[in-house]
Amino acid sequence: MYISADFEGSSGITDRGQCFPGHPDFEVARRLWMGDINEVVTGLVEGGASEVLVNEGHAKMNYLLAEMLHPRASFISGYVKADNQMEGLDQSFAGAVLMGHAKQGTPDAVLNHAYVLRDVYEIRLNGQPIGELGLNALWAAYHHVPVVLVVGDDKFAAEAREYIPGVETAVVKNGLSQFTAHCLPLETARAVIRAAAKRACQHADELKPVSLPEELRMEIDFSLTEIAKLCSFIPGVEPAGPRTVAFISHDYRELQHVRIVCTNLALAVIRDHF
Repeated sequence: MYISADFEGSSGITDRGQCFPGHPDFEVARRLWMGDINEVVTGLVEGGASEVLVNEGHAKMNYLLAEMLHPRASFISGYVKADNQMEGLDQSFAGAVLMGHAKQGTPDAVLNHAYVLRDVYEIRLNGQPIGELGLNALWAAYHHVPVVLVVGDDKFAAEAREYIPGVETAVVKNGLSQFTAHCLPLETARAVIRAAAKRACQHADELKPVSLPEELRMEIDFSLTEIAKLCSFIPGVEPAGPRTVAFISHDYRELQHVRIVCTNLALAVIRDHF
C-alpha cells in the first residue's frame, strides 16, 4: 500500500505557520502529522498490507521523523522528486492513500489551496477546477492504482467522495473557515483513521482507478502576471490571459512535470520579489 502524506489535513492543524519550520508550533504539528501517518500504517497492516511506502508530500518534503515512523513503513523524503506527491508509486501497489486538503476556493475547507497557498489561484483540467486530490488520483490512475482512502477535514472527504466513488474517508476535523476547524479529540481522530485504513485495505480490490482522459489541457491561474510570463517561456506553455497559462499533453506524467515546473517558478518569483 502507498501513502502520499501532505501536512495540512492532519489532526489539530489549522494555521499555515504550523506547517513550516520556524513557527513556534511547527514541532507540535509535525508530531501530530506523524501520529496520523502511523495510524494509517497501523490500519493498513491490520487490514492485510504486506508492505507500506510513505511518500512525503509537503513543501520541501523532508519533515518526516524517521525515529517516529511505524516500523513496518519505508519512506521517501526530499525534493526535487520527478513524481512529486506521488513519487515511488507504480502498478505493483494495491491501493493509494491521500492525506491532504481540499482544493483552492472550497468554502470553509481548512487550509484549502492548490500547491502554492498564496500564488496559485486555480488549476483547471479540461476546463474543470481540480485540486491536489484530483490530480493525485489521476496520477494513481496513470499507474492503474485506485485511491482507497483519504484523510483530512470534512470538505476534503466530500471532495473525495464526489471524485472517487466508494473511497473510504477518515475525517479528523470539520472546517469552519480556511483557518479554523472543530477538531476531534486526538485519540478519537486516530481511532477513526486506523479503522478507515483497515477497511480500505481489506476492500482495495473492489475499487477501480478513476478514469484518465486521453487528451489533457491544463490551465493555471497565478496571483502575478510575472509568474505567468515566466511560465510561458517553457516550450509548449502558452499564455491564456494576463495571469494564466495553458498547456496540452496526451501523457499525464508529462503534463504533471510541466505543472511542477510552473508552480516552482511561482515560488521562485515570490521569494525573489516579496
